[in-house]
Amino acid sequence: MKRVSIFYAVIAGLTVLDSFLLSKPNLLGKIGLIIYKYHYLRTFPRTLMTVSIVVIISLSIAELTKILVKNQTVKRATGKIILSFLILLSAAALIKTGMDFSGWTYNHTGHRFKYGAYLLPFILISIFTFALISLPKLPGIAPVETINNEPSDADNKS
Repeated sequence: MKRVSIFYAVIAGLTVLDSFLLSKPNLLGKIGLIIYKYHYLRTFPRTLMTVSIVVIISLSIAELTKILVKNQTVKRATGKIILSFLILLSAAALIKTGMDFSGWTYNHTGHRFKYGAYLLPFILISIFTFALISLPKLPGIAPVETINNEPSDADNKS
């Protein structure tokens, strides 16, 4: 339980840090936010709300998958596949972010904004990886007992 509490505290701290970084672009970045109509990233409270919604939805999906596996509604292998797919999807978002920020338009938004953009997919990868690692183990089938080599009562009567 302590490990889960520490994980949630780290995710909350990273969410606030990411919101701060995304809300502080340089002058060209601020102009870009206006041009591209990114209203949800203009101020720290809006950015915090946006990043928090994304993180809460991701945490909800991860916890729902764990609950479905625990209740045996979904097999553990299926839960692993779902969480692995979400990790790959988040990694693809991280790669796309890298490609976007190597281009001219986003490259001039400032280091803080760029690091904030990279941090969000990393947070999502961390959430889904933690859920995959802490996926509950299903109660397995009891091992088959070894055959007892002692003679039975029927063998003793002869």
